[in-house]
Amino acid sequence: MKTSEKILRYLHKNEVNAVFGLPSGTISPIVDSFNDFNEIEYIITKNEAAASYSACKYARVTQKLGVCLISGSVGVGNAINGIAEATQSKSPVLILSGYVDTSKQGLGAIQELEAEKLLGGIVKHSKKIVDEKDVISSIKEAIEIAYEHPRGAVHIGLPLDVQKKEYTGLEYKAGEIKKAYTDYDSLKKAVDIINESKSGLLIVGGGCRRLGGKVKKLAEKLNWRLVTTISAKGEIEEDFRLHMGYYGFSGTDLSDKYIKNENLECVIALGSRLGECSTQNFNKNLIKNKLIHIDIDKNVFDRAYKSDLNVEADLSEALDYITDSIDYKDLNNDITEPLNKAYKPNHTGLSLRILAEKITNTMPRNTFYVNDIGSSKIFNLNYMKIPREGDFECNVNYACMGSSIGAIGISRIDTNRVIGVFIGDGSFYMNGMSELITAKKYNMKIVFFIINNSELRFVNEGHRKIFGRSLNEFCDDYIEIANIVRGMGIKAITIRENEDIDNLKGFLSEVDGPIVVEVVTNTSETIPTNRYKSLKV
Repeated sequence: MKTSEKILRYLHKNEVNAVFGLPSGTISPIVDSFNDFNEIEYIITKNEAAASYSACKYARVTQKLGVCLISGSVGVGNAINGIAEATQSKSPVLILSGYVDTSKQGLGAIQELEAEKLLGGIVKHSKKIVDEKDVISSIKEAIEIAYEHPRGAVHIGLPLDVQKKEYTGLEYKAGEIKKAYTDYDSLKKAVDIINESKSGLLIVGGGCRRLGGKVKKLAEKLNWRLVTTISAKGEIEEDFRLHMGYYGFSGTDLSDKYIKNENLECVIALGSRLGECSTQNFNKNLIKNKLIHIDIDKNVFDRAYKSDLNVEADLSEALDYITDSIDYKDLNNDITEPLNKAYKPNHTGLSLRILAEKITNTMPRNTFYVNDIGSSKIFNLNYMKIPREGDFECNVNYACMGSSIGAIGISRIDTNRVIGVFIGDGSFYMNGMSELITAKKYNMKIVFFIINNSELRFVNEGHRKIFGRSLNEFCDDYIEIANIVRGMGIKAITIRENEDIDNLKGFLSEVDGPIVVEVVTNTSETIPTNRYKSLKV
C-alpha cells in the first residue's frame, strides 16, 4: 500500500471524518488516494486560510482532531492565521503539509520552503519526515501531542517522494488521548474558601464548553450569580435565573453594574484565561477580594490577576467535586432586572441591536451561530439570546478578521444543522466571498448575515475616539453584495430597515444550502463597547 493511502487510513483510525485543504503538487499523492479510500470527506476550500480555520473551528467545537492538508510552501503561508488560532484556542489540529522531493531540497525547487521552521514558533510540534517507515509513527506522536493539555496545533511535513513510496513501517493503534490531571488537594482548599465566603461570582469561560448543565448545578447550590465570557456564550441560556449574560469587551448593562458595585467576597474563574477580552480590559473592579482560578492549563494562572488559589483540573471533574462538597447557600440572588436597558431609537436605519434580539426567533432554535471580528460581535454578545438548543462561537482573543469562515468546518459536525454566520463586509471581502462557492459546492446550510456599512467601522470609530480623526481610506463606496451573490447562483436578500427584519422569517423558512442576508447599515448606532479605552496613547 502506498504511504499516501496509509496516511488516510490511519487518520480514519483516529476518528477523522473530514479533511480540509487545497490541492497542490506537493500533496498530490495523498489527494489522489482519496480515490482509493473514500471514508474521509475531502473538503476543498478556495483558500488555505479557510481550510485551517475550518479545521480549527471543527476541533474547537468537538475537541476532536481537525485535519488540514495543504502545500508546505504557499499553502502554509496562506494558512498561518488559522493555524495560530488553533494553538491560541487550544484546539487539537493536525497540519499535514507537502514538501518537494528530498532529492531536490536545497536546490531552489518550485514552492520549496522549510515549513517546519516557519511553524516552529506557532505550533506545539513541527517535524519533517524523511523516511516513509517513520510516517505513521510520527503522525501518531503528533496527534498525541495535539491532544495533550493545553491542546493545540501540530505539523507534519511530508516530502513528495515519501508519499509515493510503498509503506514498509509498522502498524499502529490510534493515538492515545491522555487523561487530564486534576489536583484534588487544591479542590479541597477551594471548597473551604467557598464555604467561608457568603457572596461570590462565577466567571464561566471557554473551558466549560459542553459543561453548561454542571455549571448551573454549581450556581444553584451556591446561589451566586454568573457571567459568561465570549468563549462560553451559548453554554448557559440567558434566561437562567442567575445568569447576568456576557461580560468582557463591554458586557450587558447588568453585569457591568453588578461587578462595579458589589463587593464580592469570592470570584471563581472556571476555564477562563482571564484575558483582556474576558475581563473588560483587565478591570480592577472584577477581582476585589478572593480569586479561585480553575483551569486545565496551568499556564494561564497568575497573569493579570494574582489568585488566592490556583487549581489545575479537568473542569468536568472539578465542577462535580465542588458541587458535591460545598455547603448550600440560602441566598436570594435571582435576577429580576433586565440584562440591558431598553432600546432607544437614537439613530437612523437598521439597528444591529434589534437584529441581534430578534434573529434567534427567526432562525431554527438549534442554529449554531458563528461571529466574525467587527462591530456586529459586540451587539450579538450583548443582545443575542442563544436558545437552549443553539450554540455560539467567536474567537476574539486571536481576533483575526475572516475567521468565521471556519463555519465550513462546523458544518461537517452535523450536515443538517443550520449555521448562522455574522460577518462584516471587510471580513467578507477578505476571506468570505470566495468561500461562498465552497458552501454552495458542498450544499452547506449556512446563512451568511453580511453587515454592509461600506467601511471598516470598528477601526474607523476607534481612530476617531482615540486620535480625534480618521482616514478616508477606511471607507468604501457601497457595493450591493446581494447582487454579487446572486451571480454565484446563491439565494440572497437585502434588508435596510428594522421592519425588514420581521420579513426574514419567510425568506429563511427553508435553508437547504447557503443563503446570504445583506444587512445594510450606517454608522449612527453607537457600538456598546469600551474597547477603545485600552488603546489610547
